[in-house]
This record gives sequence, structure tokens and C-alpha cells, in this order.
Amino acid sequence: MNRNQRTLLNDGAPSDGEEPTSHRGLSLVLLSGGVGALAGLVGGVFHHLLESAGSARLALTEFLHTQPFPGWLVTTLICALTVTLAIWMVARFAPEASGSGIHEVEGILADDRLLRWRRVLPVKFFGGLLAIGSGLDLGREGPTVHMGGAIGGFVAESLEQPEDCTKTLVAAGAGAGLAAAFNAPLAGIIFVTEEMRSEFKYHFISLYSVIAASCMAVVVNDWWLGQGPDLPIRNVPLAPLREAPLFLVLGVLIGVIGVGFNWVLLRAVRSMGRIRRRHSLMMGVTIGSISGALLWFLPEAMGGGETLVETLVAEKWTVVLLLGLFAVRFVTTVGSYGSGAPGGIFAPLLGLGTIAGVAFGSAVTLVFPGIVSTPGAFAVAAMGALFAATVGAPLTGIILVVELTNAHSALLTIILTCLSASLTAKSLGGTPIYTQLLQVALSSSPEISKSPKET
Repeated sequence: MNRNQRTLLNDGAPSDGEEPTSHRGLSLVLLSGGVGALAGLVGGVFHHLLESAGSARLALTEFLHTQPFPGWLVTTLICALTVTLAIWMVARFAPEASGSGIHEVEGILADDRLLRWRRVLPVKFFGGLLAIGSGLDLGREGPTVHMGGAIGGFVAESLEQPEDCTKTLVAAGAGAGLAAAFNAPLAGIIFVTEEMRSEFKYHFISLYSVIAASCMAVVVNDWWLGQGPDLPIRNVPLAPLREAPLFLVLGVLIGVIGVGFNWVLLRAVRSMGRIRRRHSLMMGVTIGSISGALLWFLPEAMGGGETLVETLVAEKWTVVLLLGLFAVRFVTTVGSYGSGAPGGIFAPLLGLGTIAGVAFGSAVTLVFPGIVSTPGAFAVAAMGALFAATVGAPLTGIILVVELTNAHSALLTIILTCLSASLTAKSLGGTPIYTQLLQVALSSSPEISKSPKET
């Protein structure tokens, strides 16, 4: 029996970072499994409804193309209405439901933010459906992580768990949310232990709690949506070792892009946040109208990016078109997120990374014909690298992309590119995006900062 366990048996309750007793620890792991199952169910329903919204959006567009009146006016009006409603819900009921929500979970674990799960769960769910379902360039993973953490808080409060167990359940729910969003249990586990490493209290039971929650989330999610990788990319053969330097160069370029993306996104969040706090309806109408028009005239510029990834890898694009598409989606991602609507940046980052990787592979092929044997490998590697450079979590980026795409043959090149991108971003002074977003949230909505418990 180690010193921590002796202390627990004598004192009856663990201090921060110490491991619970075996009986209490087993109960916590089982509770975490229940939190994961609930997060998987909510995440699965959320995913299913968003897919249904995407299908309805596509069907409506096809129908409007057959009508005599200008269809873009209809898509513009619908998007303006749905986005405005989503932003209003956030501003009125739960300002912390704005954007991704991952930084809010980190703030809760760090004792910087309140956990108002009664507000967050409905606003994040329905606001996310409105914002992401309308076609904004946002992902479902941020809301799912935030809702998973809120579910952990709900279970902890309902069963009157102590603070240390509450934080474990919140962290477990967050990991389960990511696992459910991308059908990636290992990525959910690693994300909590890597991205939330400064807030997460490590010990045997807390780690097993995250593992149990992530696994149960995927079990329930697979039962609801079916098994298999969410974004399978076929025909990505093993890249020869002679191409390894190219992936290192790609990583350097992605690292620079990642730092630039964070810089632009943070300034957009601050400036658009000031406008939104005074004129939330105007913000919703403006962003929604622009998005609706783009959905009609340039649909590749909008949406989370999952469908675009499959298209980019399967079809041939010129370098000029790829660079143009990258620039447009860079702006739409920043604008969509800066609007304050509920939605994450994981999926948009994967889309941007894929565009950058395909463009790099195409450019190298043009300059040095015959040197590249596996163009698709650059797309897969760049997906993980941009995530690693912006989020500051290279292990999560590596594992997430492999689980998401099933491209196990590209593992070495993914690792090399993520390592190069992360080191480049670090050397340029880049700070993880969620750390910066939390600081913005603390200054812009101090009323949600840690204070006496909400009644």
C-alpha cells in the first residue's frame, strides 16, 4: 500500500491528485462509464440530426435550382433566421455556450469557470443544431465535448459527488464527447490527458474513468450510427522513406499557418465579440446572410469540411483553385467562429489541413514530376499537423487522424508532419488556441467566472 492510499484510509477523502480508495475508485469508474454512455447517446443524436439537416439543406438547394425565382434569396433568408436564433439563444441564456466550449471545460477543471449544465446542455444542443445545421463553417466536436462535460457535471451534482470526483466526471464526459463526435475512443482519452494536462488530476482511477467514459461513448454511438471510421480515406499506400523530408517541410509550412490562424481567430473573436454584445441580432443576420449566399454560389466554402475532405482526396484540383479555396474557407471559418454561434473548429481545421496538404502535394508534383508517389498521404498528414499546430496537442492530432481516416499506413508520415508543425509553432511563440480562448472568455464574460454555486 503506497503513501497516498494509507492517507486515504486514515483521512477518508483524497486531496487533489491523490487516488481514491479502491471501493470509491471503482464506483467512480462505473459512474464515468454511465457518463460516457449518456454523452455517446447525446452525441449520436446530435450527429444524426446534423446529418439530417445537411441532407435537407442539399435537397432544398436542388429543389430551388428547378424553380423560376432566385433560390439564393431563400437560402440567405433561412440561414439568416437560423444563425440569428442560435446567437440570440447564446446571448440570452448561456454566453459560455458560444463557440467550441472546450476552453470552458478547461476553465471548469481549473476552477476558473462555473459549470452551469442546466443552461449549457439545451443551448449547446439546439443552438448547435441551428448554427451548424444551417451550414456555418463549424464542427460538431466542440459542442459534443462541452455537452459531455456538462453531462458529467449533471451526474456529479445529482449524486452529490465531492469536488474531486466532480472534476473527474467532467473530464471523463469531455473525453467521451470527443470520442463520440469522431468515433475515436483513443483520441478522446489522449485529448483529455494531453490538452487538459494542466487541469486534469492524474491518478490511476481518474485515467481509468476517462477510458471507461470514452469507450462507452463509442459503444453507444456505434449502436446508434453504425461502426467504422467516420471519414475513411482509401488508397493511401505507405510512403517511401525518400519522401520523409517532404513531410518535414510540409510540417514547417503547416506550423506557420497554424500560428497565423490562431492570431487571426483570436482577433476576430475579440472584435466580433464586442460587436455581438451590443448588436447580437445584427451579427446573426449578417453572418447568416453571407453564409446563405455562399451556400448557393460556392457550397465548398461552407459546412464543417468532412464532405470536402473526401472530395479533395478523390478528385483532381489545380494548385490555384486549392489556394483560392483555402483562402475562402480560412475566412469563413474565422467568421463563423467569431460570430459566437455554438460550434467547434476541429472539423474546419481538418478541412483546411487537407486543402493545404493536397495543394502542397500538387505543387511538388508540378515542380518535381515523379518525385511524389503518394499524394493522398500529404492530405492525411496535413490534417493532423494543422490540428497539432493550433491546438498544441500533437499526440491527439496523430491518433485522431488515424482513427478518423483509418489510414494506418500513413502513421509514420503523420507523426513526422505533426512533430515538425508543433515544433515550428512552438518556435514561433504560438500558444494553444484553447488557452487563448479561455483568456478571452474570462475577460469578456466575468459573470460566469468562479463564484458561489448557482442555485
